[in-house]
Amino acid sequence: MNALIDPKTHTEAFTAYLSQFKKHNYVLPRYTGLETGFNSVLAQFVSSRMAEVHFEGRGLVLTAGTRSGKTHDLKELLNSFSDDPSELGGGLERKSVHVSLRATTSWKHLGSALLKATGYFSDLDHRSADLIWRRTESQLMRNGVSVIHIDEAQHLFYEKKSEQIKTILAGLKDLMKRPDWPVLLILSGVPTLLEFLNASDELVALLEPISYGDIAYNSESLEEVDAILCAFAEVAEIDVSTLRNEEVYNRMIHATARRWGRLIELVIHSLAYAKASRGC
Repeated sequence: MNALIDPKTHTEAFTAYLSQFKKHNYVLPRYTGLETGFNSVLAQFVSSRMAEVHFEGRGLVLTAGTRSGKTHDLKELLNSFSDDPSELGGGLERKSVHVSLRATTSWKHLGSALLKATGYFSDLDHRSADLIWRRTESQLMRNGVSVIHIDEAQHLFYEKKSEQIKTILAGLKDLMKRPDWPVLLILSGVPTLLEFLNASDELVALLEPISYGDIAYNSESLEEVDAILCAFAEVAEIDVSTLRNEEVYNRMIHATARRWGRLIELVIHSLAYAKASRGC
């Protein structure tokens, strides 16, 4: 009879292996499209500054189902942007900020969140939205932050009245068109985000839309699942040859609601659990 696994020891090992596997970044083919879209709007943004013509921001909107991995991809994208040693031109720096919104986020709360993301030393939550946004815009300019990523952006619009939504849409457009310091705006969220944004033709004209689809039940997806499993199994040093078949892969796709982020998470968790169990 096998000895009982000590829960504390197993949990510690499981956590350690999870951490190890999460450091291994698996790049899906879709990332190329995201990178291309970002580089396109970045080129438009920077070139206007360099040409000293009418300078206004540009933006990107990425939509996908929950747990599709869009936040992870955007973090990787902005890390690469910041780490790139080449100069942007036009006196711009490779600085960005990221905020993730909650269901109760208002336009005022967004301004406050961005202000805090820039490292502002004082809490202005009790002040008016107008004052907070004026301070936010000056802080972005002072810190040289030219790229803003707003994650779960659909929360800006949920349970808002029509006039409130119009104000928010106008505010986002204004953020990209400020005469003194326009920004490159990245919005990400679930597909319903586009329904709100499409209410403003002017805003849509400034945004490059990119969407991630769910996993399809086809040979290309099965090949990708196989590549993911093998990549992490190699890191884990575990033989997964008995799992490499179409039936198992289709079950994995179904179990993760056809979302790539959830599928990669399933692979990582399963391998980490197996490693931890063997070591205990």
